[in-house]
Order: sequence, then C-alpha cells, then structure tokens
Amino acid sequence: MIPARYGASRFPGKLMQDLGGKTVIRRTYDAAVDTGLFQDVFVVTDSDVIFEEITKHGGKAIMSQKEHECGSDRIAEAVEHMDVDIVVNVQGDEPFTTKDGLKKVLDVFYQEDADKIDLASLMTEINDWKEISDPNCVKVIVDKDNFALYFSRSPIPYPRDKNTAVKYFKHKGIYAFRKQAILDFYRLPMRKLEAAEKIECIRYLEYGHNIKMAVTKDQGVEIDTPEDLARAKRLIEKSEQPAVNNGYRNFPMVPKVVFGKGSFDQLEQILSQERKDRAPFVFIVDDVFENQPSFIDRITLKFNDKLIFASTIEEPKTSQVDEIVKKIRSEYKQLPSGIIGIGGGSILDLAKAVSIMLTNSGSASEYQGWDLVKKKAVYHVGIPTISGTGAEVSRTCVLTGPERKLGINSDYTPFDQVILDPDLCIGVPKNQWFYTGMDCFIHCVESLQGTFLNAFSQSYGEKAYDLCVEIFLGDGMPEHEARAKLMMASWHGGMSIAYSQVGVAHALSYGLGYVLGTKHGIGNCIVFNHLEEFYPEGVKLFKQMMDKHSIDLPTGICSQLTDAQMETMIDTALGLEPLWENALGDNWREIATREKLRELYLKM
Repeated sequence: MIPARYGASRFPGKLMQDLGGKTVIRRTYDAAVDTGLFQDVFVVTDSDVIFEEITKHGGKAIMSQKEHECGSDRIAEAVEHMDVDIVVNVQGDEPFTTKDGLKKVLDVFYQEDADKIDLASLMTEINDWKEISDPNCVKVIVDKDNFALYFSRSPIPYPRDKNTAVKYFKHKGIYAFRKQAILDFYRLPMRKLEAAEKIECIRYLEYGHNIKMAVTKDQGVEIDTPEDLARAKRLIEKSEQPAVNNGYRNFPMVPKVVFGKGSFDQLEQILSQERKDRAPFVFIVDDVFENQPSFIDRITLKFNDKLIFASTIEEPKTSQVDEIVKKIRSEYKQLPSGIIGIGGGSILDLAKAVSIMLTNSGSASEYQGWDLVKKKAVYHVGIPTISGTGAEVSRTCVLTGPERKLGINSDYTPFDQVILDPDLCIGVPKNQWFYTGMDCFIHCVESLQGTFLNAFSQSYGEKAYDLCVEIFLGDGMPEHEARAKLMMASWHGGMSIAYSQVGVAHALSYGLGYVLGTKHGIGNCIVFNHLEEFYPEGVKLFKQMMDKHSIDLPTGICSQLTDAQMETMIDTALGLEPLWENALGDNWREIATREKLRELYLKM
C-alpha cells in the first residue's frame, strides 16, 4: 500500500512532480511492483489527480472515503475488509525503493523473534552531520536486538562527548504490518509524543508495541523539498548513464607482483613488512594441500597467525565468506594484518571477499554487484596454485549468493600483492589444467571481440590469446615452460578485462553455476562449445584444443531441468547486463532473448 496525499505541507503537489519522465508517485508505484514481492500493489489516495495518474497508466488505486491524519490510517481503512496477512506501507515520496530493502522488512516476520513483532521497518546509517541535524530526516535508536527505542527529528543520541563514536540511523519510510496491528493503530488515539514529533510510528511505542528495525544500505532520496527533487533528478540522470563501459575509469591494478620459480619462498619476507602489532595473518588455503606437509611447512606461521583450509568442491558462496569472517572476528579483537589466499580461482576469490567483509558491515551477499564496497579491504595477498582464472589480477571476486551468482566488483577487490610461482602448479590434474587454461582463452576471445575493446585491453588480450594457442596447440613445449607461460597468459588475460569485459560464455556459465553448481572453468567450456554463432573462430580453435588433449565435456546437463530451474538459470544469465552489452552492443536485448538462452541451454 502506497499512501499518497496531494497537499503535502512542505512541498504541495510533490508526488505529481516530474522525475526523469515519470511523476514521483508513478516511479514509486513502479518500483514496488518491479520487486515482484507482492501479490498486489495499490496507491491509496484522497486525490482525484493522483488516482487518475496511477489508473490511466494501468496501475491500481483506491480512493480514501474519510479524512486521515497519517498514511497508516489511510491504509488501515483500505485493508480493513481485505483478506491479507502482511501489509507493507511504502511512502509515496520514496521513488528509489528497492527489492533488497523491502525483502529485509518482510524477512523480519520469518525470524526467531517474529512472534514478538507487531511491525517492521527499515533504517540506514548516515554520517553527514547536516543530514543528522535536519528535522526532515527522522532518526531512530534501537536496542541490542534492533527493536526501536525511539524516533525523533532531533539528533539521537545527542553526542555530549564529541570524542564518543556514535552511529546514527535514518528511518526509512517503509513499514510492514501484521494486518491486525495496523487496524489497532487506526483505532488508537494519537498521544503527546507523536503529536509533538509528527512521526506516526511513535504511536506504537507509546502504546507498548514492538517495532523491529532492519538495516539497509539503500540511501535513495525521499522527496520532501524541491531540493530533494533536484537531487533525485541527478540520481536518475546518473543511473541512466552507462556506468560500466567507461573507457576512462581509474581502475586500480595490483601494486606489487613477484614472478618466478621459487618466488613463493619470499612470502615470509614480504609479510614481515606488513605485520601489525599482535594482529595475525590469516591464510586461506585450498584443502587439497591439507595432507601435504611438504607444502604446508613452507608457510611460516608466527605468533597468533591462523591457517584455514577451505573446500573448493563447490564455487565460493556468500555464506562461506560470512562464516569465515564471523570466525575471525570472534577469535581476534582486532583486524588481521592481512589475508593470504593460496589456491585456484575459488580460493583467491574467497580471500578477496573475506578481506573486504572484515571492514564492511553486513553480509557478502549485499555487495554482489558493481562498486558497492565503500571501505578499503584488509591487506590481502594472492598466490595462485593453478593458472588460467585471472583471479590473481581481477577486480572481481565471484560468489554464489542466496539470490544470484555475481561478483563483488570494486576498486578494493584487487590484491595488494601477488606471488606468481610456476612451480606451485606442478601436479595439477590434466582436466583441471585444461578447464582453467580455457577460462583464460575464453576471457581473451570475449574481450577481443567485445564492444568495450580498447588499446589497453587489446594489447593484453592479444598476448594472452597467443600464449594460449602456443601452449594448447603447439608441440614439444617443456612442462616447466608451459607452466610459466600459462601463468603469464592468466595474468594478461585478467588484465585484458580490467578495462573491458567478458561476454556470452561467462554470462551463461554463471547461470549453470548458480542453478547446477557447475564449477566455473568447466562451465565456461561446456557453454563455449556451443557458441559458434557468436565466436566462430574462437570456438573452432577451442574444439581443436579439446581434440588435441582428448578432453570429453559432460553433455545433457540441462536436459532434466524443471521449468523453474530453467527460468532461474535464464534470469541469472540475463542479470549480467555489462557482459551482454560488451558482447552484443546496445541492442543486446533484441538478440539475447529468453527463447535464445533457453535454446542454448538445451544444447548443453
């Protein structure tokens, strides 16, 4: 339910103001519908103008029959005779409402203390003192379990001691009620605190009801003043500009790298320069090495350093990251001196994600996407023991979360130090060597044929491509030389997509990984084998490489999918918009249709 009053006191008619080609109220309504979380969405209004604005564009609206003091009263009248369990109040002046925020509010009703909760709401941390002291910005303070203690237009808590570290949270105008709770609210008279602050949820607190707050990182803009509207317009304009395909992005690179046979033995010396007093180094190591003392003994542990063996049977998950971070935080009172990842692409991605989440609050799943990380990661080192993934240089760490498989792509993701020792790749099984090597080859094909291509990407991509052809189609190359060259191909392949992107194969492979758990290297190979339409020359060479090395790929892996699994797989792949744009250009949606993706997956 979206309560919408035309005559707002601070900014009359604000809901009918133009915001990037749509009125504010339409943007809010469409945002709520687009989340897909609700069985129905209504605007509840006392205004013929707003009613007509929603209905003439195909939306649903309800006219209030009575005068009301607040939006919750307006909603209560509308739902009184509806058969519903949970009613969500989204303020009409919140056009930037997101699915993540609304889902967090709804999830409160499925937690252990749900029986104590009358309603749930959202809050987001704020740091700007101008906003903290602004009476238009409602602040909230909570107890240890995130139940609201009080809401106010004043700064709460008041920082009497200026040196005290205080967190401030802004109340977001989104509520989720049990139906009975909102009807009770409607029947309860307003009391003095609510009347003084003009904050309707204070009524609940005054009558002893419990409000559970969920934390969101969504900032957005509430349209309370003409200045807010101007700020919202700037946000809309910014969001409509291409953010990923920017040839002038100031991307960070790995600042320090050492390459060469035996360079792994420099690790102790390198780390000694970064060690902080009583702060440990945490080593995240592929558990394939757990029973190889000859390798583990080369890792020098000092003081309270910690060794964590991690499984790579499955792709790294956001829950796995959260669990490791929780374990580290519970064991140590201070941040580690650094995180060192030793293993293949999965371990390197895991190490990058853990280093980020040690300094950023919440779950790793909240940072899946582009440029969502706001705080610098803990110092982190990558030491690959298999070549081809490009994870050692990439600004992405790929994770499977509860809703999607997507990378944390940020300026804080790349390693601070990388150690490239080709001897660490000795003994890698043949199939694994091939799959990860092909990951590098596919990186290059997709980068070199992409619309984002530039001279920077091209120079690295061409070198990596040539190395892959030499390694996988050449004759008589000594093993030690092949290891060293593939390690360099992996590095160059990763660099080629720093200013570019991957493409169709990676997008489809993410779908396989999310639904079927298919590991990234083999997933790319399974997909690429069917992409002659998009990469004819690359696929031709790939098939020659498979023949030369007697590689048989799994077949029929998508033949038994349910309709729901297929739809999820397609949703996952299509969600990677920058990859499709790089591969197919601005009109990629006309080519990469759901029917096209279904056809490709069924070939696999």
